[in-house]
Amino acid sequence: MKIVFVTLLALFSVCVNASEAPDEEIHHDEEAHQDEEAHQDEEAHQDEEAPLKHALAVFVGATIEGAHTRETLGFEYTYRINENWSLGGVIERTEEEHSTLVIAFAHFWPYKGLFLGFGVGRKDPGDTRENTLRATIGYEFELAGGWAIAPQANLDIIEGHENEEVYGIAIGKRF
Repeated sequence: MKIVFVTLLALFSVCVNASEAPDEEIHHDEEAHQDEEAHQDEEAHQDEEAPLKHALAVFVGATIEGAHTRETLGFEYTYRINENWSLGGVIERTEEEHSTLVIAFAHFWPYKGLFLGFGVGRKDPGDTRENTLRATIGYEFELAGGWAIAPQANLDIIEGHENEEVYGIAIGKRF
């Protein structure tokens, strides 16, 4: 579990550093200086319109397995590849069962904030590890300042166990 968390944290750090590009152009005469200012104004305008590709979120919800309902808390990272696709990972902890779920996922965004997802991962309920498939549907509502809230429903298909339904809300920040 610690290795997965450290790996996700390292991946996040690399993505953030890769998205920052230094401006190395230096001009010495007055005409070149004016060109540089115009170029910077253009870049600033483009940055305002550029979509925020990274997102970190906290997930709060409930996991239902048969007649049992347990509180679930998780963390999600998402990288938006383009308008229709994103990749990411989630780590969720179900308290009563003391199990941890780690999943890598892909989301398809067919219309505005609607997303459909599929993921693969592992569930660790104690001494055993079980393969898990996840199907997701949700809708992300964008708020001011890059914040978002996304109610979602997940179906986890766990090797050798009953399927689990996970319902909740992810509250996150895009950057």
